[in-house]
Amino acid sequence: MRASAGKSSVTYAILSNTIVLVLIGFFSLLYLHTNSITHLVKEKINILIELNPDSTSAGYTALMNKIASNSKVVPGSVKFIPKEEADKVLGIEISENLKEVGSPFKDIISFNVKAAYYSEENLSKLKAELKEKPQVFDVFFENVVVENIKSNLRNISYIVLILSLVFVFLAVVIIYNTINLSLYADRWEIKTMEIIGARDSFIRQPYIKIAGKIALKSFAISTAVLLAGCALLYYQFEATADILKWYYVVLSLLLMFFISLVITVTSTVIIVNKYLYKLESELY
Repeated sequence: MRASAGKSSVTYAILSNTIVLVLIGFFSLLYLHTNSITHLVKEKINILIELNPDSTSAGYTALMNKIASNSKVVPGSVKFIPKEEADKVLGIEISENLKEVGSPFKDIISFNVKAAYYSEENLSKLKAELKEKPQVFDVFFENVVVENIKSNLRNISYIVLILSLVFVFLAVVIIYNTINLSLYADRWEIKTMEIIGARDSFIRQPYIKIAGKIALKSFAISTAVLLAGCALLYYQFEATADILKWYYVVLSLLLMFFISLVITVTSTVIIVNKYLYKLESELY
């Protein structure tokens, strides 16, 4: 095989294939972790109980104990929030003049529901049960947030997938040009091997090796990028430890390796097959 195979073309092929693998890796990770992310979000969204100001502190404590004993509630999530701090929980700013008059809010009990029970139906039932308690003035929850997050995650996944497909096409084109340059440079050697009776597999072998090297180098670089991204998220965001499933990471890496081989080796075999058995007049 001649050195004129084109190092720059091979570099472009590796770069393009690496971009494909990185995008596919992040797509698969995001897609596989969609349920883990929504699971965490569900258990972080607060259910707020606005307490009846006529009730006593003993009544509040009894209600909190009752909620904490519910199997649907996340253990340790029940908290009492005095009305002076309610504005922070609700995310509402109160003017200084209004603060002087007094807090317009009521005391609040905040708690979280286990992800398996976080649905419109279950929350509505829970709300109805709680509103029967004399200590409860009203109950608030927001289910639309979870659905929006889940929808946005899937939309982002599909955008990454579309980008991946675009780069798959570009990678195939670049690999085609890379192998085609090698074949053109070696066209007379190929013809000579055909004349002396060399098997097709023997002729394909050096080109498949080129494709294999492209696949392995691309996979190595994309694996480093993906693992670096996971490590960065892991150390920068505490929630990543609860979301990230390492067996999904391994599954994504296996998918990347398989796709890397399929893109490079398959496209190479197809190109080489088209070049075999050309007439001598077609080689000029």
